Amino acid sequence: MRRRRTDFRWTALALATLVAGAVRVSAQEHASWPLVAALPFTNNVVGDEKVALNPLTSGIPELVLLELARNPGVRTVEPSRLHRVLTSQKRDPQARVDDEAASHIGRILGAQWVIRGQFTGDGHGTIRIAAYVVDVATAQVEHTASAEGKEATLASLIGQLSEHLAHDMHLAELPKEGKRARELTQKASYQTTLLFARAIEARDAGRVQQAITLLQQLLAGQPEYEPAQNELTRLHSDRGL
Repeated sequence: MRRRRTDFRWTALALATLVAGAVRVSAQEHASWPLVAALPFTNNVVGDEKVALNPLTSGIPELVLLELARNPGVRTVEPSRLHRVLTSQKRDPQARVDDEAASHIGRILGAQWVIRGQFTGDGHGTIRIAAYVVDVATAQVEHTASAEGKEATLASLIGQLSEHLAHDMHLAELPKEGKRARELTQKASYQTTLLFARAIEARDAGRVQQAITLLQQLLAGQPEYEPAQNELTRLHSDRGL
């Protein structure tokens, strides 16, 4: 009987050691994954649409990061952390950031890549988005991607842009569930995508309650829109709700 108890203890100890080792390896592996940040995109729209589309300054990089974050081999910088760094550097979120400035911000964040970008429109319902992946170590653009189409296909355009970047950054293929979630997000209407962008713009400006209200409004009409679900959960968690 005593021998069995001893064997059990040794077996339990061995299993615990294996699990602890696996956790350490997993944590070390996760820490080695590249860290990516996305800066506010520059609004180059001219004319009456400029103000209406300004929420995309915050919304597009947020959605690009969410798409990249579906990949298990990459880490992304938390928006609140990026906002603190931009504030400490006295950076105007609306101002254009060049490669050197993007690299400087990336070094502060400890990121390997920083995404900057811009969008413009032709005044007739067409929008063009361009993104540039800056290598923080060299302050040089390593990858570029662009997408152009009707505003009605905005979610799909952002998805195309994100997929192009993920491919160029040599990120692994998405698992089945990740692909399905991505497809659902890319099918969102223009109104849904712009409303989400308005919520992110409010959050970044410190108007958290307004952001929560906008997200709740969005989910009342589109309860399966994953970016809004996740962001609302995160904002409630930050508030201890």
